[in-house]
Amino acid sequence: MITARKTRLGALIICIGFLYGCAGSQTKNADDGLADSVGKDNLDLLFATEFPVASKAEAITKSNLAYRDRDLDKALFYSVKALKFDVTDVELLLRIAHLHVLQGNSRMAARTFNLALAQDPSHPESLQGLGLLYFEAEQPAKARHNLELAVAGDQSLWRSYNVLGVLADDRREHKLAADYYNKALEIRPDSVSVLINRGYSTYLAGDLETAARYLYEVASQSDHPKAWRNLGMVYAGLGWYDEALDIFRKVEDEAKAYNSTGEIALANKDLSLAYDFFSEAVRQSPVYFAEAERNLTRVRNARAK
Repeated sequence: MITARKTRLGALIICIGFLYGCAGSQTKNADDGLADSVGKDNLDLLFATEFPVASKAEAITKSNLAYRDRDLDKALFYSVKALKFDVTDVELLLRIAHLHVLQGNSRMAARTFNLALAQDPSHPESLQGLGLLYFEAEQPAKARHNLELAVAGDQSLWRSYNVLGVLADDRREHKLAADYYNKALEIRPDSVSVLINRGYSTYLAGDLETAARYLYEVASQSDHPKAWRNLGMVYAGLGWYDEALDIFRKVEDEAKAYNSTGEIALANKDLSLAYDFFSEAVRQSPVYFAEAERNLTRVRNARAK
């Protein structure tokens, strides 16, 4: 049985990896007013010296070349130019939305996904895109609604299954979460994000030994910091404190590693060990590690009860 403190999933799961990459941090207004414009106001001025495009195909070609060169502003500019030849092109709207996501412009991405859905209300990738934006904006009900619609229309959308798993874990529906992660892994068996989330979900469900096996596999193969950190949590939850400390040292400095181990020992009510870990954290960083000092006070208070 898990006795270690379980913080909110968002603090411990790996970044979901939205579409081309990770969504920007400006997601709190994902559903604010859906304007008709999908391009930056200054792009026409910015690229005024470029040759005009004569056709949709030419604009798309130039957008592809700009994207290949990692010039996202120019890629967006030519995609919007292409859209002017056919404002009902859902796939082009989806491309524009993706570019906005890559630039961290979640508000414009949300508007553009909604423009695509106005043309095709059941368009799976647009539903996924909007759902992932809602997830990043911490609006779980809207995220779940859109992602469930997305996978109903296209069962290959592994990112949707991955996030639906995280949302299920947040609701403590761990069996449902496992089903979602398994579906995601059937599509993308090497996805580090899904593998880490599955391991952490198994930890939340109370099966620490299986969680340790899952997380060790993905950590040793990917060397991802969150995989190691979650593995350290599981080891400490099992009472394997020395092993947990060694794991935390892979991704944290000495003081933080001792403090992380001590926090779980405290949650496990191993007060003497927790005190020792926090004391060493303070010794390692007596000036800067105020958190460990606060944790020592927590141990003293627990001992006094």
